[in-house]
Amino acid sequence: MQLSLLWRMLVALTVLTVVSILIAGTAILVGGFLSWLVLLVAAFVLGILLLPVPGDAYGLLSTVLANPIPIVVATGAVLLPVLYYWPVREEIRQFRAELGESGAPASETDPDIAAMTRRLAQQTAIPEPDVYVADRRRPESYAVGGRLDGTIIVTTGLVSRLSAAELEAVIAHELSHLVNGDSRIMDLVLTPLLVAEHIGSDEPPTRRLLLSQPLAYVAYFVLWALLTATTTVQQLCCQFGIAVLSRGREFAADRAGAELTGSPSDLASALETLDDGRERPSEDKRTWAKSASALDILPRETPAGSWDLFRTHPSTDERIARLEGLVLEQVSDGRDGSRRH
Repeated sequence: MQLSLLWRMLVALTVLTVVSILIAGTAILVGGFLSWLVLLVAAFVLGILLLPVPGDAYGLLSTVLANPIPIVVATGAVLLPVLYYWPVREEIRQFRAELGESGAPASETDPDIAAMTRRLAQQTAIPEPDVYVADRRRPESYAVGGRLDGTIIVTTGLVSRLSAAELEAVIAHELSHLVNGDSRIMDLVLTPLLVAEHIGSDEPPTRRLLLSQPLAYVAYFVLWALLTATTTVQQLCCQFGIAVLSRGREFAADRAGAELTGSPSDLASALETLDDGRERPSEDKRTWAKSASALDILPRETPAGSWDLFRTHPSTDERIARLEGLVLEQVSDGRDGSRRH
């Protein structure tokens, strides 16, 4: 299991590292090119204003025209965090904060869940996380934050559908995510994906521009098409890397959660119960990337039109099969122990 998780992480991190560098380079070129255009216009206007003044009034304009590449790279690198990185990180932070604060504290609405979480947290030797129960019919559970400031969210739909033992298994699974820091890792790997989506989010040129300025329309359209194609490939590579990494960490959380409760069969039963009625969503890729689906114990399927390569979770059948394997291991260990005695 550890070797499989390590292999998945190496593949995912290699893909994500390479594509993140390419996305950063694209962002630098786009931001730098826009700033170069602004400098070009500013130099031209300044040159006109300084025309009555003796000397080379167009010196700045000549400098901007003669050094496009250094200006693009330098200004693009400076503007990269301002235009893309900081806004994306703030977007993720706000979304996670809203998710973490959804619902009412379990200590007020369901003391049994709070007590269950407190007991399991003591077993894992981490501070007791905040637990919220959100009033939603769809059965969902999430773990947000890390070991020291974790939050677990379950929905009323999940609580009503699961038995006490199954619910405990789900809480143990989410606690394992907190112990492993999975939410924070997902925040990091989602950042380049959302940056790529921000870069390629502009609409194509309008027909009004085609009628008024055909040459400008053609230039705009070519640039838009190249940028859209580039960022689309980058987003697909990011989604693949995120999916590979996430599937490995789900297997790890399943195993750790099952070991925490000592009953893999309860988690397998919970997954089987929750698998009933799962529908294929219609949200677009941007919603999928930013949504809590990647954090849910058993999320919706990948967006319509996507392939299994981009699933953030293994198939339910595969997860249940691995948990049943743990049950057999426990039985085998029990038999060996009894023979020794």
